[in-house]
Amino acid sequence: MKNTILAVSAALAISACSTTNQLPELSGFEKLTGSEIQALLPGNSLRGTDKTGSYVIYYSSADTMKIDYTTSKRRRHDTGTWRVSGDRYCRQWNELGKGRERCVSFFRRGNTIHWVRNNEVTDRSVLETGNPAGL
Repeated sequence: MKNTILAVSAALAISACSTTNQLPELSGFEKLTGSEIQALLPGNSLRGTDKTGSYVIYYSSADTMKIDYTTSKRRRHDTGTWRVSGDRYCRQWNELGKGRERCVSFFRRGNTIHWVRNNEVTDRSVLETGNPAGL
């Protein structure tokens, strides 16, 4: 019985260490709350990269945004909406991503923000004041 309890305790400890907060890429980053995300984005921009290209997103209001997205093949512009659900940032473009909503957690260190979904950093971005890209 004692060995079973120790084995279960060890499994729980290992499981706890594999949470998003333990990703090596997030060392020194703090998870943003929903209210922090809501206060941070309107009137500002995120300049970043994902697995296929680079982008600048300007958050023109508390629920709308514009993007300039560049891949190796082409450059695209789109508009969309965003919201906060719990402590997650959710966005939906009119055309990009087939118009599907995608939700992620934001982790911040200074002006650097990493986007995390399914325990993986999917985007790396930098917070910029205002709309320097003129979107």
